[in-house]
Amino acid sequence: MEPVWKESFEIKSFDVDFQQSLKPSVLMQFFQEVAASHADSLGGGYDALIQRDLFWALSRLKVEITRMPHWGEAILIETWPCGNEGLFFRRDYIVFDKDQQVIIRGVSGWLLVAVQSLRPQRPSQLGIVLPANKGKQSLDHFPERITTQTTAIAFHKTVAYNEIDQNLHVNNTRYLDWATDCFQLKHYQDYKLVDFTLEFLAETHWGDEIELRLGDMELKSDIEAFEQSSGTTLFKAILNWQSADL
Repeated sequence: MEPVWKESFEIKSFDVDFQQSLKPSVLMQFFQEVAASHADSLGGGYDALIQRDLFWALSRLKVEITRMPHWGEAILIETWPCGNEGLFFRRDYIVFDKDQQVIIRGVSGWLLVAVQSLRPQRPSQLGIVLPANKGKQSLDHFPERITTQTTAIAFHKTVAYNEIDQNLHVNNTRYLDWATDCFQLKHYQDYKLVDFTLEFLAETHWGDEIELRLGDMELKSDIEAFEQSSGTTLFKAILNWQSADL
């Protein structure tokens, strides 16, 4: 049993934005990949859980960015479970550059969910003992529920093929794509993302009509996504920015 999982990635051309920086949603994909690999090695991966009609659902994510890696860089991601926060299984992340400098820190909260009822289960239902990694945390705080204030419609969209995963749901990394699509080119030329927090609230499916709403503060962006026909809130996010000159 490896209490801490380590995995390396090389940043490819299709992982980056127009500034050759790693896209936030791709970072989130990396986090999910290393979490899945570690869960498999610990006996709590997708295949093991689905046989018991259970699955993991990412519910909360907080990421702090010193700098984003660029096209061609090699990074090392460490991840580990570190206990529970109520019903949430906490998993932390650290990203190192080639000089072993920490450039990104993250913490996530996962729920153990029953396939049939879609209800969160008590941690004891996992049936295996995860490494405690007591005292090892990438960030001091676990993300709380998000309160947002949005004032304007950023855009509407219809969910289609490229956003659907193997379960006919929108992969939650796409939610972060939607959040970062709320801003114009000049915003990205003037500012850089220094941290983001997401709270995932509901599933989204092929054909759903989505509305993204945005707050109007310059350096702190509140974002909400709604399914239009039902009014269901799909996710909330807070993105914090810093001048690109700093």
